Amino acid sequence: MSNAQDAAGCDLTVLRADVADLRISDNKIFEGGQVRSCDVPAIASSVTAMRGHPVRSSLVRFEAGARTRLHTHAGDQILIVTHGQGHIGRPGRDIPVGVGDVVVVPAGLLHYHGAGPDSPMAHLTLLFGAGTELADGHRRWPPAEGE
Repeated sequence: MSNAQDAAGCDLTVLRADVADLRISDNKIFEGGQVRSCDVPAIASSVTAMRGHPVRSSLVRFEAGARTRLHTHAGDQILIVTHGQGHIGRPGRDIPVGVGDVVVVPAGLLHYHGAGPDSPMAHLTLLFGAGTELADGHRRWPPAEGE
């Protein structure tokens, strides 16, 4: 997992499926071959903290080069990359993401997400709570070519 932190101490947490600390599971629910798993405390704590809040879920597909503007959410957001390559970050920090990566964005963290310049990207989003605020007055991040 990697973290990006803003001045208020909020972190972006990225779980990379290809390098996660997966361990052989002895859970009796599995059969037919070896299964590896790991706990993901950042997701569990986010869901627990947002219990009782409305949840919005959507599948979002970005064309190559498309991204969100800088924004914040009133509640935590969980992104699961389902297709392509992209980026998530905040001013000063850009994190490449790909298929299978899971990102936890804490409430109030100024951030963006979207496709890479040469690849479309899709993600499933779970957004807890209501409200998305665009960050007026903030420069786009990452800057567009030529900025």
